[in-house]
Amino acid sequence: MTNRLSIKMLFLQLLFAMLTLGFCVILCNIFIPAYYEHLEERKILQAYSDIEELDLADLGEKDYALLLNYENENLNFFIADEDLNPIYSTSDSKNAIHYNIVTKLEKFSYHPEVVSNNGKLVESVKLRGIITQADRDYYVAIKDFTAGEYSITIVEKFYIWMFLLMMIPVSILMMFWLKHFLKPVDRLVWITARIAEGNYEEKAREDGTCVEWNRLSKSINQISEQLLSQMEQMEEGRRQLLKQNVRQERLEKLRKDVVANISHELKTPLAVISNQVEMLEYTEEDREDYIASIQEEIAKMSDMVSRILDGSVLEHQMENMVQKKLDMKEVVEYIVMKYEGLAKKKKLHMETFLSEDCYVYGDREYIEQAINNYMMNALEHTDFDGIIRITLKKQEESIRVGVYNEGKQIPKEELEHIWGSYYRNRTEPKYERNGFSHAGLGLYIVQNAVTMHGGGYGVENVSSGVEFWFTLPCLKSDN
Repeated sequence: MTNRLSIKMLFLQLLFAMLTLGFCVILCNIFIPAYYEHLEERKILQAYSDIEELDLADLGEKDYALLLNYENENLNFFIADEDLNPIYSTSDSKNAIHYNIVTKLEKFSYHPEVVSNNGKLVESVKLRGIITQADRDYYVAIKDFTAGEYSITIVEKFYIWMFLLMMIPVSILMMFWLKHFLKPVDRLVWITARIAEGNYEEKAREDGTCVEWNRLSKSINQISEQLLSQMEQMEEGRRQLLKQNVRQERLEKLRKDVVANISHELKTPLAVISNQVEMLEYTEEDREDYIASIQEEIAKMSDMVSRILDGSVLEHQMENMVQKKLDMKEVVEYIVMKYEGLAKKKKLHMETFLSEDCYVYGDREYIEQAINNYMMNALEHTDFDGIIRITLKKQEESIRVGVYNEGKQIPKEELEHIWGSYYRNRTEPKYERNGFSHAGLGLYIVQNAVTMHGGGYGVENVSSGVEFWFTLPCLKSDN
């Protein structure tokens, strides 16, 4: 049978209280009456002794003060001379002397003794004695009516002391009980220590007598299982990493082999170019043929280099992105600043329209590379004194980056193909001014970078030019 920890602790507290109270009641019933009688007997005998020292025939203010002090301790005094005339009475009642002295003369003695109440706190303690002064007898009756308030005070004090004294053996008893009760906790501590050492085989019992212990045991077992699963996953990840490292080593070897082969292959065209240049220095004839031959060899080398650029390698690199929160306004401003010099050199007008609070989650290097490719594309296709416009705005759930350049529009039949690797516009020259061929990878890199970030991309022919754009998922500024 399982119980809640709160119920068991409540039971423990009740048991503690009942044991302590029970022992206190037993001890109080045994010792309090005797203790009470002892205290009252001493007080009454002291009061009787003080009265013997008084001049009963002529009581003064100091004598009344003495009696008043004792009365404040719940003693009542009744004093009469041998003619039974009242000398002093605590009670103002006319019958007080008659009731306490006259009707009980046979109980008065020259050697008085305190009359006990037989251990009952509901009755008073009494003393009746005869004091002789100047050949006259005086009847003195002293009563203690403390069965109420004063006896309760004594009981309270006694209970407090008994309670404090009983806490020691009861606490020892409860300590042994708690030690037995907390055994499951010791077991859980031992199991958690084994888990900390990497031993996940030990399991805690989930069928104990306490609901909370069972729940805690279940949670610890779940944590142990999860840690074991994570360790297995980490081990699997380590094995995969080793495989990846082996693959990387193979790729590195392949790269070195490719570089070596290309170096070997480039020797021949370079030798031809060197020979043709040397011939140009010594002859004026056939210069055009020599120049054409040089350009042909340069084109061959450019094509050879282009062929080693494989799109799958680019994609593999992008899988290693390091993403974090980015302020796109700051990123775009940084890129625009880099291209201001080139724009001024070509006498281009750069316009920016950047919105605030545009945050994304991504790899800054690849996002900057995408914007850089758009900017280079715009600078290349914008004529002198043309306009380049960069826009950044926040849409419903995305951030849109647009780069517009004034100039020729892209033919409609080419719009679907420009994002492919190694693609060149048919209307563009095959070779750049320096004689090297276009690799055709700029927009392909943009496509891969944006796609890896979960965004979209596109191009539009607009009035007097072209706008390239891409979007990225929006990230709230308070994240």
